[in-house]
Amino acid sequence: MASNSGVTVPPEGFYKGTASLAAADLEEKILKWHIYLASEKRMSQHSLRAYFKDLRDFLLFVTEHHGQPPSMDTFGDLRITDFRSWLAKKTIAGNSAASRARALASIRSFFRWLDIQGYLHNPAIQYVRTPKRPQKLAKVLTQNQAKTAMDGADQLIKPEDDWIKARDKALLFLLYGTGLRVAEAADVNAGDIPSFDPSKKALPLRVTGKGGKQRDVPVIPVVWQALDYYRDSCPFLPADKNEPFFYGTRGGRLHPGIVRQRMKLLRRQLGLPEHMTPHSLRHSFATHLLEEGANLRIIQELLGHASLKTTQRYTELSDEALLKVYQNCHPRARLDQTEQ
Repeated sequence: MASNSGVTVPPEGFYKGTASLAAADLEEKILKWHIYLASEKRMSQHSLRAYFKDLRDFLLFVTEHHGQPPSMDTFGDLRITDFRSWLAKKTIAGNSAASRARALASIRSFFRWLDIQGYLHNPAIQYVRTPKRPQKLAKVLTQNQAKTAMDGADQLIKPEDDWIKARDKALLFLLYGTGLRVAEAADVNAGDIPSFDPSKKALPLRVTGKGGKQRDVPVIPVVWQALDYYRDSCPFLPADKNEPFFYGTRGGRLHPGIVRQRMKLLRRQLGLPEHMTPHSLRHSFATHLLEEGANLRIIQELLGHASLKTTQRYTELSDEALLKVYQNCHPRARLDQTEQ
């Protein structure tokens, strides 16, 4: 990205045609919004691209609807029916409710920013009902399946260098043992991993999550041992604490896509279900903690969720698990068990 007076500016072609679909006055505001999201909100490149993909789609719709690229005045005159027509077109095109809800959130964010900055006030979009997302339950591994994966971590199909096997095992243990997102695990730096200390029950790992938010995640000894073994085996010894901890075969930072590929290889060898992915290990981590009676708010902190509702969507307890938690935690239930 180029620099303009110390402010981050998107490179040419970043919008993939977004600016060409807007009049000059609106194009200027789009650029300023990008600078705000990138520099002040510190939004990731992945999120930025998603936002501007949604904005480009909306600009294209308004351009076709009005016969010319929209200006600030056009945006100010948009009615609730215009926004609904845009969502209806996306529905006809086969976009899911989740996709439409995300797109509406992106456009709402832009209109809210325009309003806060004093550029434009159009409350119509706030009255558009958000498409209801189907409540899909996350697929998780059973505790026995998770144990099978941990026990078989060294059993990959192809003969590999020992350090690659050690890396994959360390990643598997880290993902299931801490509930990290795969991108968070890949972004761990050498300085984030202190040496294993057998005298401690758990050591803190500093993780940088979504939005640049940092949190400390406790890591149990069996995970630290796997991390330590990988560090001793890795041929790419980092000279600086800010260099990667997990490396690819060519010596660069390990890409999350490679982690998914290696997980696919392992699950097929061990006969584990197809939904065993790095993200399902995160779901499994949370669900298994809940099954053993862990507090939901503690799990929220461990996962790095801003909202407790997000944590609740990740997990579902079976009737047996709920009964187990009740029997272990409720004073009357424990007393009844003692009297039996």
